[in-house]
Amino acid sequence: MIEIPVELGARRYAVSIGHGVCGLLPEILSSFRGRRIVVVSNSRVWSLHGPRVEKPLRALGPLSRALVPDGERHKSRETLNALHDAFLDARLSRDGLVVAFGGGVVGDLAGFAAATYMRGLDWIVVPTTLLAMVDSAVGGKVGINHPRAKNLIGAFHQPGAVVADPALLATLPPRELRSGVYEVLKCGVLGDRALFKALQRAPQGLAGWERIDTENAIASACRIKAEVVEKDEREGGLRRVLNLGHTLGHALEAVTRYRRFTHGEAVGWGLVGAGWISRRRGLLSESAFDAVAGAVDHLGPRPRVSDLSPERILKAVGHDKKARGGRLTFVLPTGVGRVVVRDDVQPAEIERALEVMAAREALLG
Repeated sequence: MIEIPVELGARRYAVSIGHGVCGLLPEILSSFRGRRIVVVSNSRVWSLHGPRVEKPLRALGPLSRALVPDGERHKSRETLNALHDAFLDARLSRDGLVVAFGGGVVGDLAGFAAATYMRGLDWIVVPTTLLAMVDSAVGGKVGINHPRAKNLIGAFHQPGAVVADPALLATLPPRELRSGVYEVLKCGVLGDRALFKALQRAPQGLAGWERIDTENAIASACRIKAEVVEKDEREGGLRRVLNLGHTLGHALEAVTRYRRFTHGEAVGWGLVGAGWISRRRGLLSESAFDAVAGAVDHLGPRPRVSDLSPERILKAVGHDKKARGGRLTFVLPTGVGRVVVRDDVQPAEIERALEVMAAREALLG
């Protein structure tokens, strides 16, 4: 088992990574023994993997279950209210424990419900998708979507532990597995050349990767995120670098009502767009742009962007919660392993980036 500490003083926790660690939940979570627990999941995840966690969690304390609808569009006020109702029905008090068992939607919802119920309950994340393991599970950003912007309503509420069992990934559809690999690639571009090179050599979507390779990729991505979060827990400055690929990515998700792209696919396109803007500004060499865009393409097909309205995308970018005083903030790669943050990106640059993305789509067929 690999353990990565997230050093945040009194809010310190560890990310435990390894095949079969779900069976070790009573040991990993021993400090929470005796709590009343609500595990939040969805019906598909629970039907596939519920037995892996139900017995270990019951060894810790009385257990109730709350299932939420699957899909990004259900990360909403309505689902949040339903979770608060479930907590009341389970008689959770301020010493209760919420366990998020699912992908990023489940984690964001469960974490925000825990943050806002009785002014804050302890919670644990047991992510079941690669995307959640390397992205939303680490860092304590929780929330729900607004109809006009993703993750607009939320809080910072650190989990008490993250338990990532790659054995759960065996049932992921190939598209969902690829979705997570785009976020792993983002971490490589952000600050780990060795991880980037490993992904260039990897089978598409990590299909067929050896167990140790998968664990190491997850650990590398989590380590990068942990290091950033330790220095900037509440996104006052440095943590913004984790949004590499996300400014355009979130806009693509918003204008398609979270139905066309997985989050990772949108981030993949966002990496290409941010890379082109950086290349156009002379911050990124042509060869480095080709390497980044090529690595994105290597991971597999992505839904089309060529039929989307540039005007709607620009409007969605303007609603992004990272915008400051009407200025558009972008994280731009300056090389594999290096980025800068710029708040002077112009709409014309974004429009041209969208044209380049559409042209690349046509070349890929």
